[in-house]
Amino acid sequence: MNLTKYILQIHCPDQKGLIAGTTQVLAKAGANIIDMTQHTAKDIETFFLRAVFEIEEENIVEIERHVQTLEKHLQLNWKLFNTTKTPRIAIFVSKTDHCLYDLLLKHRDGVLPCEFSCIVSNHTDLGPVGGSFGVPFYYVPSNQDKSIQENRFREIISETKTDAIVLARYMQILSAEFTQEYLYKVINIHHGFLPAFKGAKPYHQAWRKGVKIIGATAHFATEDLDQGPIICQDIQRVPETVSIEELVQLGKDIEKRTLSAALKLWLEHRVFVFAGRTFIL
Repeated sequence: MNLTKYILQIHCPDQKGLIAGTTQVLAKAGANIIDMTQHTAKDIETFFLRAVFEIEEENIVEIERHVQTLEKHLQLNWKLFNTTKTPRIAIFVSKTDHCLYDLLLKHRDGVLPCEFSCIVSNHTDLGPVGGSFGVPFYYVPSNQDKSIQENRFREIISETKTDAIVLARYMQILSAEFTQEYLYKVINIHHGFLPAFKGAKPYHQAWRKGVKIIGATAHFATEDLDQGPIICQDIQRVPETVSIEELVQLGKDIEKRTLSAALKLWLEHRVFVFAGRTFIL
């Protein structure tokens, strides 16, 4: 028997019988449930569910039909993902390479279930990295009109059949139009635990203030700079004796592990976005 693994995401207003109804729909179609996680956010009276199941490919239409019949009655929002279809991810970078290398190495080690479709940069410095890992490299300079630059992004995304974008320390601001077009498909990394140290050299600013904890935040890019829904965060305590150089290295370590963790959550369809807030199941 040839089975295909799917992931079902559901969110809707909280009500009785949602778990039982979901399992009945899957069981009637002959699905074998591998994993199911659910959460009810009481403060907003909203139910979230992620189900992983195996099913004969020809029977998936039965599940789609049953879920569609429940949409209006339950005010149901749902997505169904075929896990045999590997997401294609573009990596946007500038000159800093620690997040880029971490993503590429984790992919090579089988940690990230995706294919990297291309590397896009506003500098040529990291072009050889793409060659080393067999990932096409595209140079799109930032000293041109934003609309021209982003139209080139769209061409690259289409040419490489890209599904989503990771900003691996891409030091340029994307327009509101672009982030809206690819809403919740652009993941950014930010030194978000340093809110008092904005602008240039935040780790240097933090060191001079004797900061005791640093961190990073991976979030979806939106038109509000560094204000998108948060996917993943991590922190690191800072020894009193640390130098600026050591602090910068600590920061890089946090950034790369937080970004790769966020991408993995997205690839596994564990991220739900509701009213500008994320729920991770």
